[in-house]
Amino acid sequence: MNPVCLVLGGLFFPCFQLLTIRRIMNAFFHDQRRSPMCYAAWTAYYLLLATSQLGVSITPPVFLTFNALLIFAACTFSYQSGIGNCCIFSVLMLAVWMMTEVFIGVILSLIGMEGWGLSTAGTAISNVLMFAGSVIVRHYAKGNSRPDLSVQCMIAVALIPVGTIFLMHYIFLIVAEHMEYSAFAIVSSLILLLLDYTAFEVYEQMIRDASAQERNRLYEQELELLSRQAEERESYDRQTRMMRHDMRNHMTGLLGMLQDGDREQMEEYIQLMLEDIADCRPQDVSRSGNAVVDAIVNHKCSQTLMDGIEFDANVFLPAILPFRAGHLAIVFGNLLDNALEACREVEAGKRWVNMETAYTKEMLMVSVCNSCQVRKRNRDGRYATTKNDRHIHGLGLYSVDQAVEPYCGQLEVEYKDGVFRAAVVMYGCYGEK
Repeated sequence: MNPVCLVLGGLFFPCFQLLTIRRIMNAFFHDQRRSPMCYAAWTAYYLLLATSQLGVSITPPVFLTFNALLIFAACTFSYQSGIGNCCIFSVLMLAVWMMTEVFIGVILSLIGMEGWGLSTAGTAISNVLMFAGSVIVRHYAKGNSRPDLSVQCMIAVALIPVGTIFLMHYIFLIVAEHMEYSAFAIVSSLILLLLDYTAFEVYEQMIRDASAQERNRLYEQELELLSRQAEERESYDRQTRMMRHDMRNHMTGLLGMLQDGDREQMEEYIQLMLEDIADCRPQDVSRSGNAVVDAIVNHKCSQTLMDGIEFDANVFLPAILPFRAGHLAIVFGNLLDNALEACREVEAGKRWVNMETAYTKEMLMVSVCNSCQVRKRNRDGRYATTKNDRHIHGLGLYSVDQAVEPYCGQLEVEYKDGVFRAAVVMYGCYGEK
């Protein structure tokens, strides 16, 4: 057996194990810190693992004790967390790793592997499984706001560690019969572990890219809403300027009628002016004084008139709210957009939208109910979009959820008996004063 390969494997496997533990720690602890004690703890832990891998005899109780203590020390000096949390993490980490190695060892023993091959193959395969587990834990510990990858991508990534475990198994079975291939087994294991590491790094990069694309789509939605709001405001201001410009002519005409004593013509003229004013802004169902909310709600109301949707809005809001204008635009714009889109799929005569808003005790409450067809949730628990291009559409509720997060807000959605309800709560005490 080539001693150089044995030493190489004994030095490499601990590096891979430390990398895995570090990744799992990053999933549970966030406030990292650098200190001499941090580097000392990780160095001591590496020396313990390398010593064990190189064949130095250490009794199991002593090895387990030092293993747990060094994981605890590395966690304590690397992250700003309580001693209790670090202690629990160390025990759980050690228990899970031991169970994985025992499980792999039992399986390899049942298929006839023993001796050096059993020990080395068990170490390599358990490293692969624990590293895959660290990727999964790190991914899912970040919450439910992660993007979805295609099934093909996930299967392709998953097949790589499965394939490497299969290859390692048969490589060490060959070595059990032909010890002259032990150097090949060690080198192959190192290469396969590097392949797994590269595959999972590619997978995480794909996740980051998907997250960036999703954020870009949300920004595009926000810009579209803000642009639409600006256009509405500009149209309203232009109409107001026209009315002010025409008011002088109206007043001149009324003055002439008054001087002529033509009261009947004055009444008729004033009545026509009132009708013209009413026709100019028939969609002003929101007059709270808040420019963002009024512009969006009134614009959506004008759309409902064209689509034959019965729209009822009760907006009781102050003119100034402690929330960013962009966040308000996302919340109101997306909730009403989703409601209108759902109503357009319902047969004429059964289309309706009801919106209730209130602001009390620094708490904004928005509720939008609408008629809709049957809605189903996807595997993440979200209501799936009915549009064909799901990469572009279907982000409305997710965008609202992201907008209310800075204010410790909540978004609740519910579908029941042909009625879809979306309710938002935002707390102004966390917003901008």
